[in-house]
Amino acid sequence: MSQPQMSNEDSTPNSLESTIPIRIGAGSFATIFSSPGRSIVFKVAHSQLDSATVREEFNSLHSVYTLCNSDSIFAIPRAFAFYDPQTREIFSFPASPPRGRRRGPRSHFNPQFFAKLPDSACYVMDRAAPLPMSIGENIRSKYYSERAIASGAAFPLLCRLYFGKTLGPLASRFINPNNFPLDVARYDQLWQERQDDLSPKEEVAEGMGEMLSKIHWIAGYDARDVEFVMAGAPHAATTRLYVIDYNQMRAIDRDADDVSPLV
Repeated sequence: MSQPQMSNEDSTPNSLESTIPIRIGAGSFATIFSSPGRSIVFKVAHSQLDSATVREEFNSLHSVYTLCNSDSIFAIPRAFAFYDPQTREIFSFPASPPRGRRRGPRSHFNPQFFAKLPDSACYVMDRAAPLPMSIGENIRSKYYSERAIASGAAFPLLCRLYFGKTLGPLASRFINPNNFPLDVARYDQLWQERQDDLSPKEEVAEGMGEMLSKIHWIAGYDARDVEFVMAGAPHAATTRLYVIDYNQMRAIDRDADDVSPLV
């Protein structure tokens, strides 16, 4: 897969700020790019063979966001638009009605908006902002191995919450800052020191259960392999909890036969 390259056209005149998408992570079927200056990310298929998976996740995310994103402590990213460069098709769901009198643009996205991304199908969505630096450094100093700290490993930008398992000490010097694991013991230890920034483990666990029940019985999906994560708030120097990764979800009938597979 080709990667965007920096050039003189990739920053505004007299500015060092990049204007091209920046690769910040990758998964089994897509790569994530951030958009400098915007609180959005692009999820780009590795190849055209993955286009259908990206489109399906886009639709699932929109459904879950519309039906389940209410008063939970876990936020759901909003899916804005899907784009396929092979067909130049842009599909977006209607935006919420504007509050002001000013009329907005008829189209929020066009093919040029995606021009500096790899030439594969993608969708654009809300970004889970990076963890505040102070909390990231706190996690780095407490849970990274001495080898990782000595090698200059960066502090985590996002932590995945694994409250259903116990994690052992980390011995490796290799750390993935986009996917650092926190079990309930690590999280609770962190909360003891950062009570102004974090919710108690009991509230987090309750929020997980509440969100799973909404995805199951309101949105009608099995919530397979969704991830509960701790990241940053987009407009504040604090943490925020999110639910991400919807590509493996499958629709369910929401009847009694679905209960056992969900447990």
